[in-house]
Amino acid sequence: MIRRSTLLSTLLAVSMGLALFVVKYQVQDLEDTLININREISDSRQAVHVLKAEWSHLNEPNRLRFLTTRHLDLGPLENSQFTRASDLSNQLTMREKNEKRTPLDQKIKDELKKDVSQ
Repeated sequence: MIRRSTLLSTLLAVSMGLALFVVKYQVQDLEDTLININREISDSRQAVHVLKAEWSHLNEPNRLRFLTTRHLDLGPLENSQFTRASDLSNQLTMREKNEKRTPLDQKIKDELKKDVSQ
């Protein structure tokens, strides 16, 4: 008959073999996951590199100057466009007086009408 120690040793060896088998495949799965994550990191770095190159191209001063002259009607500032702080305070008090006359709800409705019409 088989001794108890031989049976116990055999069961222990079989269980250790199964545990080693399971751990081996878990490690392989984790290595695959690590490879995928490293690939995603590399792809993300490449995408960031491309985006930085696009950003520097889009922000070239000569290109921006060309686009502003093409799409915006801008010119040098004139003296009439500057104002004094005292003029601003006068305009602010006049504006506050006008706002006190109209209720807040009506003002909001007027602003919404302006936004919709634009």
